[in-house]
Amino acid sequence: MQRTMSRRDFFTLLRWKQEPSEPEKVRSAKEKALDQYFASPMHSYPLLQEMPWDMLREEADRYGIAVEGRSKNDIVQELFRRVEGLS
Repeated sequence: MQRTMSRRDFFTLLRWKQEPSEPEKVRSAKEKALDQYFASPMHSYPLLQEMPWDMLREEADRYGIAVEGRSKNDIVQELFRRVEGLS
């Protein structure tokens, strides 16, 4: 006699197939942490104030990041993402 799959078994199997792999979980956790850090001026303000424009432009040029017409916050976010391998 064949056993039919219960709803619970089906949804457990479906959830198991949809869960991201370990590297994807780490990547999404890093992205979430960066987004939260830069979303709050209270957290990112000290970093942005201590980094001089010359240094920021130099680093952005090294990574091929455009700086014209962009805020310091946007440039630093993209720089962090490139360094962390998230973009």
